[in-house]
Amino acid sequence: MKDGLMKHPVTTTLQAEVERMHSEKMLDGKELPMLMFSATFGRGGFDDVKHFTGLLKLTAVSESEQAISEWQQQAMQLPYTVLAYRSINRHKLHIVVHVAFADGHEATSVEEYVSLLQHAQQQVAVVYQSLIGCEWMSEELQLNKGCATSFDPVVHANEAAQPFPVIIKDDDLLRPYRQTQVTDSGNINDRPSAEEQEYMKLEYYTCLRKALEEHPRKEDEEQALCTLAGYCHKAHLDEEASVHRTLWDWHFHESEDLVRKIFRAAYANDYHGKTISQMNQKERIARTIRNFFERRYQLRYNEVKEMVEYRQNDQTFYPWKPLDDRELRRIAFEEMLEGGHGWLIDINMYVNSSLIKRYNPIFDFLGGVGEWDQQHNYIEMYAQRLKTDFDRWPHFFHRWLLAVVAQAMRKSRDYGNSMVPLLIGPQAMKKTVFCKNILPYSLREYFMDDIKMDNPDQVERVLGRMWLVNIEEYDGKTDDEQAKIKRLLTEKDVQTRKMRSEHYTMKPRLCSFIATTNNYHPLTDPTGSRRYLCVEVKEQVDMSGDINYRQMYAQAVWEIEHGAQYWFDNDDEREIMEHNAQYQQHTSLEDVINNLFVPAKRCKEHFMTATDIQHHLNSVLMKSDVPTLGKLGRILHRQHIPDGSQNGIHGYYLSLREK
Repeated sequence: MKDGLMKHPVTTTLQAEVERMHSEKMLDGKELPMLMFSATFGRGGFDDVKHFTGLLKLTAVSESEQAISEWQQQAMQLPYTVLAYRSINRHKLHIVVHVAFADGHEATSVEEYVSLLQHAQQQVAVVYQSLIGCEWMSEELQLNKGCATSFDPVVHANEAAQPFPVIIKDDDLLRPYRQTQVTDSGNINDRPSAEEQEYMKLEYYTCLRKALEEHPRKEDEEQALCTLAGYCHKAHLDEEASVHRTLWDWHFHESEDLVRKIFRAAYANDYHGKTISQMNQKERIARTIRNFFERRYQLRYNEVKEMVEYRQNDQTFYPWKPLDDRELRRIAFEEMLEGGHGWLIDINMYVNSSLIKRYNPIFDFLGGVGEWDQQHNYIEMYAQRLKTDFDRWPHFFHRWLLAVVAQAMRKSRDYGNSMVPLLIGPQAMKKTVFCKNILPYSLREYFMDDIKMDNPDQVERVLGRMWLVNIEEYDGKTDDEQAKIKRLLTEKDVQTRKMRSEHYTMKPRLCSFIATTNNYHPLTDPTGSRRYLCVEVKEQVDMSGDINYRQMYAQAVWEIEHGAQYWFDNDDEREIMEHNAQYQQHTSLEDVINNLFVPAKRCKEHFMTATDIQHHLNSVLMKSDVPTLGKLGRILHRQHIPDGSQNGIHGYYLSLREK
C-alpha cells in the first residue's frame, strides 16, 4: 500500500486488513473478510441500513495480469475512481466509483438509493469500457453483496474523486420533490423546523444582548447597530432575516436605509476572491444583481402558471406572490437604493432567465405526501361523504381520482382523463363544495368553477394550468359547447401560445373535469354517455370533519406507482352506459317512433330503409316535423334499433306496433 492514500473509512479499513493478512500470512482466500462499499449497516444486520456511502463497485475480468495492471493504471486517471485494486487471483480488477444524482438530489429511501446504483452501474460501465477497454462482469446489484479483501500491495486511491453524475430519465417526475413535507390538511411546509427557527431567533437575541451591553447609552445607537451587525455576521445568521428583526426591535429607531447600509457593510465580501474593482462593467452588474436577489428575495418559476413568483428572504415565510411589473419596478428601485449597478432591463433579464429554478406546485404536493399508511381507503372514504343509491360510486370515484393524479404525473401519454363525474341533485346539496374540496386548500387556486367555451385561447390555457374544473350546470351548456367539452376530454396535450407571440408550443394537459346539474335527465347523446358518470345525490353532502389530504393523495400516488389501473376500460364504460340510461333525455320524436315501431329480428320481411320509415312518419306527423334522414339515423341508433343491409342497401329491422 502506498503512502498518502485517501483517509476514507473504506480505504482505511482496506489498508488495515491488507496489513493484518500479510502479518498473519493468510493465504487461503476463504478466510478473507468481505468488503461492502455501497452502505453501512447497524446491529439489525443487512435489513438495518444506516448510511448510503454513494460508492459503487464494478469488477473487470481478464486472463492477462498485464491487462489488469494496465486497466488499473488507466482507471486511476479518471476523476470518478475512488479505489482500484486487484483480486486474490489477480485476474479481476475491482473499481470503486463515487456516484450521485446529476441534479444534486439525495436518495431518501433504500429503494431510491438502489435505483440510483442500478442506473449508475449501467452508465459507469459504458463510460469506463469506452475509455479503458475493460470487460465487465455481469453482477446483480445488492447492498449486502461485496468482495473479498485483496492482497494487492498497490491499491490505488484518490481522495479528490468527483461524484459520477447519474442521469435518470423523468419516469419519476416527483423524485426532486420527495423531500417536501405536506401536512394532513394538505398544506405544503417549506419552512425550516420549529427547532431550527427557534435556534436562529435565540442566536440573534444573543448577538443583540451582547451589542447592547457594549453600547448601553441611547446616543450610541449607531455604534450598537454596527456591533450587532458584526456579531450576526460572525454567527452566520442570514443578513436579510437579521435586518428584518432589527427593524422591528424597539431598541433601535434608525431609518431602514441606514440599518440596511450598516448590515451590508458588515456582511460585504468579495466574489470568490475577486473584488468589484477588478471586474468589468458587465460582470459587476451581473454579480451585484445576483447577490442582491440571493440576499433579499426568494425566486422560483412556477411552470404551471408560467410566471415567476417571489417572497422576501427574511424568514417570515409569507405566501409566494406573482412577480408582476409593478413589483419588479419596486425591487429594481430597492437595488438602486443599495447602490446597485443594474438597471430595470438588467434585473428583468435575470428574473426571466432559466437561472431561476423551475417549480411545479402539483409535483411539490404529490412528492411530499409521503407513504400511504394502508390503514384505510382514504379515497373511497371521501367519496362516501356524497350519499347516493349508486353502490358503485365509491369504486368509480376511486378510479377517477387515480386518473386525475396520473394525468398530473404525466403517466398516460396515449390519452387524457376522459371521464367526468356528473353530480345530479337539487340546489343546496353542497355538490359544488364536494367538487372544490377534492383539492386541498393549498392548491385551490388550480380549481376553476366553470369554463367558457367561446374563447379558444382561454380553453387551451385552462387545460394546461388548472388541475380540476367543475362544469357548473352542465345541462345549461349548448349542444356546441357540450360537443367541445367532449372533444377536450380526449386530448392528452395542449397547444398553447404565449401572449405577444406567434408561436405555439405543446404542453402536457393537466386539467381533469367534474360537473354538476339540477336536471335529472342531462344526457342528450347516448353515444357520449360513456364519458360521464352520473351520480344522483340523495342527501346534503357531509363535509363535516377533517379531510386527510396527505393520506388520500399518498394512497393515489402509491397505487399508481404500484401498477393500479387508473383508466376506464370497455367493461367499465359498458357498465356506466347502462347505469346512465336512466338519465338520458328522450325527445317527443323518439316517443312517436317507440309508439309506432318495435325492433324486429334480422330478416328480409322486417327490413325497412330510412325512407320507408319516413313514409310511415308522414302519416302521423306534420311534414315539417318529419326528421331528415341524418337525424332519423341518429335517433334510431340511440334507440338501439338493429341495422344492416339487404342487397347492398342499408336499413333497419323494424315492425309496426300492433294497435
